[in-house]
Amino acid sequence: MHRLLFFSAFFGAYFSLFSQHSNLPLNHEANLIYEKEIMETNIHTSFKPLIKSSVNKKVNLDSLLNYKFPNNWNNWYKRKLFSEHLIIIKGEDFNITASPIIHFSKGKETVSGTNTFTNTRGFIIEGDIGKSVSFYSSFAENQAIFPNYIDSSIRINKVVPGQGYARDFKSTGFDYAMASGYVAIKPAKHFTVQFGHGKHFIGNGYRSLLLSDNAFNYPFLRIQTSFWKLQYTNLYAEMQDINYFENNGLDNYDQLGYAKKYMSAHYLSVNVNSNLTISIFESVIWRANHAPGARGFDVNYLNPIALFRPLEFSINSPDNALVGINMKYKLPFKSSLYGQFVLDEFSLDEMKSGDDWFGSKYGYQIGAKMHDVFGLKNLTLQTEYNLVRPYTYAHHNPMQNYAHYNQPLAHPLGANFSEKLLIINYRKDRWVARAQLMIAKYGGKILNDKTSYGNDLYMSTGNFAEESGVQHVGIGRPDRNNDGVLDEFGMKMYQGNLTNINYFQLNVGYIINPSTNFKIDLGITKRNFLNEIDETNTMFYTISLKTDLFNHYYDF
Repeated sequence: MHRLLFFSAFFGAYFSLFSQHSNLPLNHEANLIYEKEIMETNIHTSFKPLIKSSVNKKVNLDSLLNYKFPNNWNNWYKRKLFSEHLIIIKGEDFNITASPIIHFSKGKETVSGTNTFTNTRGFIIEGDIGKSVSFYSSFAENQAIFPNYIDSSIRINKVVPGQGYARDFKSTGFDYAMASGYVAIKPAKHFTVQFGHGKHFIGNGYRSLLLSDNAFNYPFLRIQTSFWKLQYTNLYAEMQDINYFENNGLDNYDQLGYAKKYMSAHYLSVNVNSNLTISIFESVIWRANHAPGARGFDVNYLNPIALFRPLEFSINSPDNALVGINMKYKLPFKSSLYGQFVLDEFSLDEMKSGDDWFGSKYGYQIGAKMHDVFGLKNLTLQTEYNLVRPYTYAHHNPMQNYAHYNQPLAHPLGANFSEKLLIINYRKDRWVARAQLMIAKYGGKILNDKTSYGNDLYMSTGNFAEESGVQHVGIGRPDRNNDGVLDEFGMKMYQGNLTNINYFQLNVGYIINPSTNFKIDLGITKRNFLNEIDETNTMFYTISLKTDLFNHYYDF
């Protein structure tokens, strides 16, 4: 394998005359093909999707893919089916590939007797122009009928998790579409700039408490600066609150579409030594100019290196700032430890008091991952624990919460939860298998009670509706004394409607074409949901023929 890495690096340098500044897929399973080899280098891996030209400096991706899935088909039809993109166009200074996106599945949800299905048709186009420019575009049109708990979530939130606005399809299903794309430019040796519409993920785990690809796509500008042992990333994005105008009686306000808000984020990753990488994250969310009372786009947040907390104080800002840290430590036996800590609000005196102050808004992640477990090649084991305190990511003004398109920007469970994860992946030639166990609990809403107990990010952390006249969901924290004053203390984990989720998923598949991770997949999912007022059991089976390039989080 060391020889393979050496030759991959050599050929990566050779082919740098024709650089690839597009991204690796933002998909946990698709990237397992490369992950072990990438981990053995000093590449910064926590801000995803990874840019291919950054990875190719150490590991040539095309050579590695061909090594694991030899492209030795003499027949053109077999090459297109089992190895290559459908369309490949090469010129003296350009390269373009294109393939269809397909997801056809049939399933059965046994508890309710629902026949589920997914029908996805689309395309993916990717290309490079010379040494400095790359581009990517994808589109998928979908119709689907989902199992009971996903169906309920869609009808409440109006969106298919992470995949767009849901419109009715034959009364029992949904019609939705998703488009992604960007242009990437490398203007100088140490800089890569991407402008487009998509998602990002920060961390080395399955979940992220800083920024994940859980929510829908958003317009973004990403600037990545790499030199020495450092990688510094600026991310500017536009988010949307799709319920804002409806909740405030402002239907189609000014014909401007959904209410906008902006995010500006900085992420600094440092290779402290050959084993330890520490990264620092900060972000701020603020309202856009067509939400009543907003001040518009704040140019102060375009500063590429400013610390947001001091900047907020200097401009007397009411905006929602978030800070965090990400860590990874490489261990022997092709394994690593990783973790995150996110801090939304902080007061040392209040935290030291031990009285569970509502502003003690933080979360943490601890995880471990090991490749080639027990000496069995391509067997990967991952275990992870996540905990987030009540009201984290939420805000006094719900328009400035850490969420987008009716979904959290970090963990799908929002806040006021804990979660245990165990994930096993195995690959033998083109055969793949994956098992996942999730055990989670959180404090949710209480029936007919509009009080926020800290789980729903779209509920105010105070009495914003009363103060502003804005009728956004929720009336603030509990008032246990019924004296008209919202409680400051006594905000404990899992307060509200205690909910337990046990989730198990098993998939076995065969990779038909590794270039697009096109596969046949058999899956079984079992989910038990129990709280103080409801119990929902789910068991469903699926068989799929799909292009598996995007993460879809149905484990909530």
